[in-house]
This record gives sequence, structure tokens and C-alpha cells, in this order.
Amino acid sequence: MKFGYFCNTTNWDHKPYNQLLNETKEITTFCDENNWNSIWYTEHHFNHEGMESCTNPLMMGVDAAARTKQIRIGQACNVITFHNPIRLAEDIALLDQLSNGRVDVGIGRGIYGREAINMNKEADLNDQAKNFRLFDETLTIMKKAWTENFLPTMVNFILTLHLVLFGNTI
Repeated sequence: MKFGYFCNTTNWDHKPYNQLLNETKEITTFCDENNWNSIWYTEHHFNHEGMESCTNPLMMGVDAAARTKQIRIGQACNVITFHNPIRLAEDIALLDQLSNGRVDVGIGRGIYGREAINMNKEADLNDQAKNFRLFDETLTIMKKAWTENFLPTMVNFILTLHLVLFGNTI
């Protein structure tokens, strides 16, 4: 059996932000030194309670990679519908390299409408079918970026996405 730590950084007690981050770093180091298998960071934005403190699990992962030796580093999750798929694939791949292959990729579609409409109006959760199509397309592009000889060099990003998704059908 393997144990992972879900590092929810919601600031229930309204601590100073640097204190909360320092506590998160201490938890990460403790888990690594005590042979936990993994640590997982969240992605949330615009928390209506004003308590969300982790908007980027990859940045938390970079810090974890620099201060730990063995623990696997996960995202719970990267809300891929909020991001440019190529940039996100690159950032995850870079974290995997910086951590010497210790990344576990967690992805999702989002859960809170207030996040979706502010991060990417196309990801609006009120239209579940549209959100799922965006998720599927984004994941397809990310997988191709990781597994194929994929070097988008065109200035027109939309054309590049079309070529990735549908091949040379223009």
C-alpha cells in the first residue's frame, strides 16, 4: 500500500500567506523525510471565501522538487480547460525533468463555475457538453505534445491546433 498526502492549502484561519506557504513547505519536507509516496497540490481560483491559496500546483511542485529527494509530486488537479494545452504540457514536462521523473499528472475539468467563467469562458460549467469537448481537445493536444514529434512553429495558433487535432485537412 502507498500513501499520498493531499495538501489542501485552503486558508481556513486567515493566516498570512507566507506563513501558510512555509507550513506547506514543512509538510512537504516532512512527508519526503518520512517515506510518504506522494504529495498532491490543488488548483483553485477566486474562492468566494477568500481563503484559497494554491492557484498553481505546478509551481508548488517546483518548490517540492527543489527541497525533496524521493517523494512523488502530483497535482490534484491541473484544471486543463483553463490553460493553453501546449504551455501546460511543457510546464508539466519541465517539472518532470526538474524532479528527476517524480511527477504524477492529475487533470480535471473544473468544479466551480466562478473559476471557469473567469479563467476561460469556453470552460463554463453551465454547458457540460462544451466543457467536456474542451477538456477532450485539450487532453488530446497535451498527449500529442508529450508523445509525438510535435513542434508547433506556425504563428497562427488556431491553425496549429487544427493541424494537431485533425491532421493536414485544410
